[in-house]
Amino acid sequence: MTFTGSFRKVKLEKTEVIKIKLDFLDTNSYVIYGDGVNFLIDPGSESEKIIKYLEKRKKDLDFIINTHCHFDHIGAADTIAEYFKIPVYIHQNEEDILKNPSKNLSSFFNVNTLLLKTYKLIYGKEVKDFLSKKIDIINTPGHTPGSIIIKYDNYLFTGDLIFKDSIGRTDLPGGNPAEMRQSLNYVKNLEKNLIIFPGHGIDTTIEDELKSNYFLNH
Repeated sequence: MTFTGSFRKVKLEKTEVIKIKLDFLDTNSYVIYGDGVNFLIDPGSESEKIIKYLEKRKKDLDFIINTHCHFDHIGAADTIAEYFKIPVYIHQNEEDILKNPSKNLSSFFNVNTLLLKTYKLIYGKEVKDFLSKKIDIINTPGHTPGSIIIKYDNYLFTGDLIFKDSIGRTDLPGGNPAEMRQSLNYVKNLEKNLIIFPGHGIDTTIEDELKSNYFLNH
């Protein structure tokens, strides 16, 4: 693993993950260079910073995918998508959050513009082999109705479902404690060696969270 400022690189054979820590609410955005696919997760802010990094790498970006549509995770997606002429994907159950400034929390930060001009929807509870790119997408409601986790290679991108020793809030618009519990139960049964890259905070693993995360043990 190598560190360069607010960028962290993690490499496993054919897959490279770059974590970009954004200043706004310390949100983590991720660039994944995989086997025949390159994509961006949760570009919440600082579009210029992300674009500059992507341009420097000189690799095509295939799409953007958002774990959910809170403003701190999707705020820069439209600008980046327009710049690279690529689509943005969200889960179908997240469309209502996206379109409502009070639900996506953009109004709380005095931003009342449309967050995404165009986007594509992901349908279904589980989407295996997304776009034939060996990407698994699972709808895990609780933080928001359309929250998803993304599994690629040995990595699990959890958005605001699970953090190191904690979980996402359920008291924001669209949150649901019962659904959160069901989603956490699903994650508990995934492979123990999966590396978790959360929407905020540091990396962890399923195995470590099963040992230390209160919300996965009670």
